[in-house]
Amino acid sequence: MSLPWVTIVPYRSFGVAEQLFVKGRVLYDRPLPPASATDPIWKNFYYMLRRLNSREVPGARVEILFGDQRWEAVADEEGYFSLSLPLAQPVDPAQVWHTVWVRLVEPLARNAPVQVAAEVLTPPPSARFAVISDIDDTILQSHAASLLRSFVVTFFGNAQTRLPFAGVAALYQALWRGVSSVEMNPIFYVSSSPWNFYDFLVEFMERCRLPAGPMFLYDYGLMRLFSALSHRHKLKPVRWLLETYPHLPFVLIGDSGQKDPELYSEIVQEHPQRIAAILIRDVSSRRRDLVVDSLSESARALGVPMTRVADSAQAAEFVANLGLISAEDVRAVQRAVHEEG
Repeated sequence: MSLPWVTIVPYRSFGVAEQLFVKGRVLYDRPLPPASATDPIWKNFYYMLRRLNSREVPGARVEILFGDQRWEAVADEEGYFSLSLPLAQPVDPAQVWHTVWVRLVEPLARNAPVQVAAEVLTPPPSARFAVISDIDDTILQSHAASLLRSFVVTFFGNAQTRLPFAGVAALYQALWRGVSSVEMNPIFYVSSSPWNFYDFLVEFMERCRLPAGPMFLYDYGLMRLFSALSHRHKLKPVRWLLETYPHLPFVLIGDSGQKDPELYSEIVQEHPQRIAAILIRDVSSRRRDLVVDSLSESARALGVPMTRVADSAQAAEFVANLGLISAEDVRAVQRAVHEEG
């Protein structure tokens, strides 16, 4: 009997100086090739089906290595492994990204040895704030309000053909740099997209020159369908990040199409002093706008600036007025919106 091909998919994660968090998945599938703008739609559809039909390796054992320390993790029934790594020595505070190696121990694989590098972010001392951003209809044009249109763009497009919103890369780069241009403010991405789409999202963000950041996606299943539809699962990583980085204020970015305004308003009720600003990209009807504006008024009453924006240029002007990015970066975002729109 021939041995299977086994792949470890490491997810970008986060940590603090004394502790790193590592997450990934072990699959029997070979990695998909990078997308091309000329790929036919049948190939895009086939690759999306392959992502959704992933063949996980339950109970896989992996060894995790950082410096001279070693840990072991066992994958769950869906192939996911996660582990918190207490460090004997703190990481270099000036270094933003750290490489953790993950090596397959069991099962035996045709392509052995299987070892991959996982990227883990720790905010540098220069960071003044952190950003938590939604992805679909906030960064990536997904048309989630229309089930048919969303299905078409999701399954027949790819990472090279899907469209970002105009100026979004310039805006996020400005937030990463901060008003002094050297802050390296961390950006975290939270989405209702399944973990199966992780490689697609990484490739899309790299192509669009969006700052790299840890992602929090969703593990779909029949028993978790209600949570997926309500999007309340997004609250867990937001609360986790607030707890992990108590010294940082947070900028929350989402869109009006689904439940981001309601979820962020709930966070404001819990931690008004921790939220520096909330930006909601307007992708919905006038009736929905009235709901978002009402939530914005409630947030402002608690001292949290929250606004609905038509595009990335408006968003840049808003955060610049709060002292989060420079006037020069506002002009750069305005140019990008004009050129990309």
